[in-house]
Amino acid sequence: MAKNDMKKKYEALVASYNEYNRHYYDLDSPAVDDATYDVLVAKIREFETDHPELVKGGSALSRVGGTVSEKFSSVRHDPPMLSLSNIFDESDLDDFHQRSMKNTGTDNPQNLSYSAELKYDGLAVEAVYERGKLVLGSTRGDGESGEDITENIKMINQLPHKLSGSDIPDYISVRGEVYLTHLEFERINNEREKNEEALFANPRNAAAGSLRQLDPEIVRKRNLSIVLYGIGKIEGSAVSSQQDMMIRFAEWGLPNPPHIVFGNKDTVADFFRYWSENRYTLGFDIDGVVVKINDLAIREKAGFTSKAPKGAVAWKFPASEAITELKSVEASLGRTGVITPVANLSPINIGGVLVKRATLHNYKEIERLDVMIGDHVKVIRAGDVIPKIIESMKEKRSGTEMRIDIPDRCPSCGSVLVQEDIFLRCGNNTCEGKQYEQLLYFVSKDGMDIEYFGPELIRRLYDAKKISSPSDIFAIRKTDLLELDRMGDILADKIIASIDARRKIELFRLIRSLGIRNVGDHVAKILSRNLMSYDKICMASVDEMKSIHEIGPGVADSVRKYFDDQVNTVMIDQMVRNGVEILPDESGKDTAGKFSGMTFVFTGSLSRFTREEGESIVEDLGGRASSSVSKKTSYVVAGENAGSKLDKAQSLGITVLSEDEFADMVEM
Repeated sequence: MAKNDMKKKYEALVASYNEYNRHYYDLDSPAVDDATYDVLVAKIREFETDHPELVKGGSALSRVGGTVSEKFSSVRHDPPMLSLSNIFDESDLDDFHQRSMKNTGTDNPQNLSYSAELKYDGLAVEAVYERGKLVLGSTRGDGESGEDITENIKMINQLPHKLSGSDIPDYISVRGEVYLTHLEFERINNEREKNEEALFANPRNAAAGSLRQLDPEIVRKRNLSIVLYGIGKIEGSAVSSQQDMMIRFAEWGLPNPPHIVFGNKDTVADFFRYWSENRYTLGFDIDGVVVKINDLAIREKAGFTSKAPKGAVAWKFPASEAITELKSVEASLGRTGVITPVANLSPINIGGVLVKRATLHNYKEIERLDVMIGDHVKVIRAGDVIPKIIESMKEKRSGTEMRIDIPDRCPSCGSVLVQEDIFLRCGNNTCEGKQYEQLLYFVSKDGMDIEYFGPELIRRLYDAKKISSPSDIFAIRKTDLLELDRMGDILADKIIASIDARRKIELFRLIRSLGIRNVGDHVAKILSRNLMSYDKICMASVDEMKSIHEIGPGVADSVRKYFDDQVNTVMIDQMVRNGVEILPDESGKDTAGKFSGMTFVFTGSLSRFTREEGESIVEDLGGRASSSVSKKTSYVVAGENAGSKLDKAQSLGITVLSEDEFADMVEM
């Protein structure tokens, strides 16, 4: 990569890092989950190590938190409130242990004792006591300076205004985390929903937003919690270790961590494993375990980086899975009539998102997992994919669990459900529930991607009988919108403009938005690029579609059945009459291109281009882009965190390309 390109890539990574920090610390509204943020940090750190000449004025990662809001006075931290470096598995813990021994000059591993405590997912704060009296409270801010929130922090019931006990220091700054329990989070959001206010995204977001209120009375009503686990500065008393600190905090009436252990590396690992499986029992969010050298003098000897102490780390939980309790199961109706069992869960934080619901896919899956109401279940969440239950922890059963009932009628229209293979389906084409779900999908990002349309607006328009099918959306007038409650002139204009922006629509986008069974974005693009016009897709036979690479009999049958239903074709004709122009796909296929006869698969996180852009490049040059690896695959282009597709390619001996190598092939 040319030096100028490296500089641009580095600056783009840093720009994303700064923007994510701004959302998390300043706006109290995380733009990405912790796992995505951690991957970005790792990329920047690797870049700075490999290309030190691009790092001017210190690492981009030296920034600790956010900025100080102009709403509050600035408070200088003495010493600075540093962040923590992250570790992710037991090999990382071993590395930390070895570094700690080296940094502290410890020869015997058994002589190095640690503390391990829960890593609360809240807002870092500092409270200052002079002669036992609370005189100052502040946020961490950028680590050097924070916001003066003294009056707000005094409203937290657990935090004493005056220290008790003996040997009270003349001056002490204590540090910890303000957080919100799940119960309080639910109560606050329920109130905000009633008042038609924007809902908080998660408990951390709610806690941070509460502490930044200008009215302390609002803070008092929100029942924030606080835990203290560190000292910034102390005068007139002494603390020798983390264990000693916790004892002294309890004597002085300061809320210290209720869950903490002291011991060797193995003790720390056992503590982590226990809370990784049992965090759902806490009633508040944690995202890992904090590991510290117990002896404060030895910890100090370990030293510091510009951002973090070397004698402490945050061991992060895997962002993708958690264990929680299955409270109930309800039948959810989809746009194609399929009934999906949806689990209501005891809320659990997975990857920075408070998960309360998860899919069980179908009722055969419930039988396979042998899952019951009241079970402890393992839930996974990857990216934007809907969380799903993958395992029932049968060994935790108490005998009070209940079997899950299988419905026999549609929850919307009451029609008798039909068993089709592994699915239960409502076959009533006039079912209002199905119509509503079809509308939701049509306007979604996976469909036509019409801005400003969401579940609430669709529901209001549907209930007001302004729309009942996708074609009706393109007949909406401003006067229709203004008849709705809480609809103003400006918003109505924006909604109309967003509809007009989709009146000229690419063929593949229309096909994917129709909600045809087995047809998503990838299949829609294949059909579009091979058949090239709406009329040809509409008239194509099953055999004609099956002759297209990657179009199997299931997809071909679904497409043919959709267009054989006159209700669907009449709806699309009406859409055209309402002003929609379907643009044909004129890209065709360059059969003489340099990639002719080759099949490419893209996997992992790509940074130079998106997966869709890579697939378009391949197809423009005469090749095929596939979503799965097989013996017929020519090349696999692998980005960061490539998974099973990369493993399969290597097992089959298929050539694996980096993004740069793929770019070189394109430019040759």
